[in-house]
Amino acid sequence: MEPKRILITGGPVHAYLDAVKVITNRFKGGLMVRLAQDFARYDGAQVTYLHADLNAGAWSELLGRTHNLEVITHSGFEDYRKKVLALAPSMDAVVLGAAVANLIPAKPYAGKFPSHNYKPGDVIPIDFQIAPRVIDEVRKVAPKTQLFGYKLLDGVSHEELIKAAYGIVLEARAAVVFANDARNLEQKYAVTKERAVHPLRYEQLAPWIWRMLQDQYYSSLSLKTFEVPLEPEMRVKSLIHRHAERFVAVEGGYIFGTVAVRHDRGFVTTGRGKRELESIAYVPYVDHAKREVCVAGEGKASLNAPLLSRMFDNPRVDYIMHYHEQIPDLPTYPYAPPGSVRDTERPSTTSFNIEEHGCMLLFDALGRQL
Repeated sequence: MEPKRILITGGPVHAYLDAVKVITNRFKGGLMVRLAQDFARYDGAQVTYLHADLNAGAWSELLGRTHNLEVITHSGFEDYRKKVLALAPSMDAVVLGAAVANLIPAKPYAGKFPSHNYKPGDVIPIDFQIAPRVIDEVRKVAPKTQLFGYKLLDGVSHEELIKAAYGIVLEARAAVVFANDARNLEQKYAVTKERAVHPLRYEQLAPWIWRMLQDQYYSSLSLKTFEVPLEPEMRVKSLIHRHAERFVAVEGGYIFGTVAVRHDRGFVTTGRGKRELESIAYVPYVDHAKREVCVAGEGKASLNAPLLSRMFDNPRVDYIMHYHEQIPDLPTYPYAPPGSVRDTERPSTTSFNIEEHGCMLLFDALGRQL
């Protein structure tokens, strides 16, 4: 089995004011060093840890004792950016935990600042600019790499923190962004593409990410010869209209949720995309052995399609509703990414909740919840 190659960045990322002075922050990178060491304990992991040459002595010797952990350094923001983007395409996962100085001098002084030309108390105006966000550039060079980021705020409300992290998920197309408050760096909140929020202690991060790296996903196969049957398509649209208040819009205009209706040759469900409830996909069958979702026409079915297929294996199930809310008194199963084998291989003969994600409600032909 091929090793899982993981790039982790940590510690401060500085910008130069002149040839010898830097702009940086107070973080040293200790928690990301711990994360790199945690990953290096897994058989089959090959870890690359990238940190600043300014504090290389603090961690390089410690990290270098592990045979499957390579330590490399950068010389500041531009070198950090260059190395992340050069390394990302060869990685299975990129975990960007470095604390980047996102305020950088617009025009660094060439050479050393001429302080001999000034006297104490003189005010020196320095223009700063917001640095390019490296996480936004990773997908352009490494579209298949699983991307994990961090968002740190200080003293804001929990909802503001989650909203900021989810904004990065959308803009960077990251798998997960870990939100944390500077007042408690041990507590993280994993914010996923479905805007699920998973509280995690720091020691849970490596196992959580590692499980995602082991996940296998279903692909879509377009079947040109099938047409979407009209009657179940109309039923899907009717159910969406009837339960419209359950499908809540989130940041970026996304509206999440799934509706699926049984058909004598498979099922009809909602599509995939920013407003997935506005498109309909006919799934004649799902080949679980090949991990293929076979879809009529050009579109793609909901990422939930493999799980929907498993639920329709119960002959009593006539239609299925998926909301991003938890329903009391239902069994709750652990989270797994939609469209993964792990998500599909769960008990699914009756209605249930998915931890920190939502619910799957199964109904018979008389509209009774199973």
